[in-house]
Amino acid sequence: MAKIRLYGDLKQYGDKFNMNVETAAEALNGLYCQIKGLKKQIMNGFFRVRINGVDMNEGNLQFGLHSRIPQNAVIHIVPKTEGAKGGAFSFIAGAVMFVVGAIFYWTPMGYPLMATGVGLMIGGVAMMLTKLPKTEKLADGGTNKNTSFSNLDNTIAQGAPVPLCYGLTKIGSKVLSQGLETIDG
Repeated sequence: MAKIRLYGDLKQYGDKFNMNVETAAEALNGLYCQIKGLKKQIMNGFFRVRINGVDMNEGNLQFGLHSRIPQNAVIHIVPKTEGAKGGAFSFIAGAVMFVVGAIFYWTPMGYPLMATGVGLMIGGVAMMLTKLPKTEKLADGGTNKNTSFSNLDNTIAQGAPVPLCYGLTKIGSKVLSQGLETIDG
C-alpha cells in the first residue's frame, strides 16, 4: 500500500490517494489511467518528488521510481518554486560598485559600496540560476492570466510563484487562501 499526495495546482485532481502498488512508477501510471489530464499537467510542470522521505533528483529519479517501495510508503509530488531570469545587470552593477568601493576603501563611502556591491552580485547570481516560470497565454493572444495587479482583492493565481521576503519589509499581501464559514448558533 502506497500513499500518494499531490500539492499545488495538482490538487485539482485530488490530494490523497491510497494504492496497492509495488513501485512509485506503478502508482503514477495507475493515477494517469484514472485521472484525465494529470499526466499532461505533470509533464508540463516542474515538480519535486519525495518517495518515503528521500528526495528524488535527475540522478536517482529513474531508480527511485522503479525500485520496490516499502509498505505504507508516502509519495509526495510538490511544485517547485520558480523565479525571474536575468541578473546579469545586477551582477555587473554589483561588481562595479565593489571595485569603486575597493578603490575608495579608506573613505566613509568605501565599505558601504563594497557591501552593496557584494549583495548585488549575490542577488544577480541567484536570479541567473533560477528557472523562469511559464505563463499561460490566452487564445486572443498576448495577455496572460496574471492577477497580481488587476484584482481588487490582490489575490494570486494558482500555480504562480510566491515571493519570499527577509528582514523588515513594507509590502502588500498576496492572499494565498481565503474562506468564509457561517455557523448558526
